[in-house]
Amino acid sequence: MTDNGSPQNPAPGYYYAAGDPPGTVRQWDGAQWLGDPMPAPPSAGATSTESAQFGSLGSRLGAVVIDFVIVIAISFVGLLVFGDVDTGDGGFSASGGAEQILIGFLVMVVMTALIAVKGATPGKMMLGLTITTEDGVTTPPGAQKAIMRSLPYLIGNVPVLGFFVIVGALIASLIMISNDPENRSAFDRIGNTRVIAK
Repeated sequence: MTDNGSPQNPAPGYYYAAGDPPGTVRQWDGAQWLGDPMPAPPSAGATSTESAQFGSLGSRLGAVVIDFVIVIAISFVGLLVFGDVDTGDGGFSASGGAEQILIGFLVMVVMTALIAVKGATPGKMMLGLTITTEDGVTTPPGAQKAIMRSLPYLIGNVPVLGFFVIVGALIASLIMISNDPENRSAFDRIGNTRVIAK
């Protein structure tokens, strides 16, 4: 695109127009834009991130909640099996901080591996979201980007410090997604990834 929003290729055709919604194209007659934006077909000439439908704040929050519930459930079962959990007398207490940290870390390693090889966590899979590389197309993003993207969660297993890292990353993500045209979170920026709605 040039500064006035016209395509760099002046030939008439369908292109993404600066300022239009992501995932749309508009007709360019060689001199000006015609008509309204329309959904971009795969071969419409729009480049990858311009034609991508980025995951919305609502769907991404839903995926985080699903993943959180899964992580808590697996961690609880892990503590029942490997740790010292007292569920008697209507109360709940868990001892064995080392077991808690190890189980939490292992669960996050599995989640990171899913991102690396499947391009999504269970919550994102359920809600039709996928994690791509910076081009908005290539998925799965691979091990390096998955590890970088998951870094705040992996650090989150460190006692005390981890809590503040995760809460800080989640708050920053809410602010970033609300103010970013590609709905990128802190995790996306760390891993240089995008979350796309299928």
